[in-house]
Amino acid sequence: MPDEMLDAVSNRFKLLSEPMRLKILRALCDGERTVQEIVNEVSASQANISKHLALMHDNGVVSRRKEGLRCYYRITDESIVYACFLISKSVVENLQDRLSWIQKVNNMSA
Repeated sequence: MPDEMLDAVSNRFKLLSEPMRLKILRALCDGERTVQEIVNEVSASQANISKHLALMHDNGVVSRRKEGLRCYYRITDESIVYACFLISKSVVENLQDRLSWIQKVNNMSA
């Protein structure tokens, strides 16, 4: 990866480093949602959700469309979903390895 791309990649990781944004993305994985549906699903204030959605929109992660008074959001960068899946899988596998190691140590000392 060229040095010129490192800032862009770093910024994408920073965008994903906020748990609330990950909750929003999880809510959007099943498809398009209104802001209110996202608010209800992640149990956060509309102002907070709107702030995060605006940031994700400005960075090309989600798109929005208006229909009357409602604003609908959807994930536009599917690589984000894939990246979250890979990291989640890695975290689970790491935790399983740690648990297995702890169980082995406990069995040896018993």
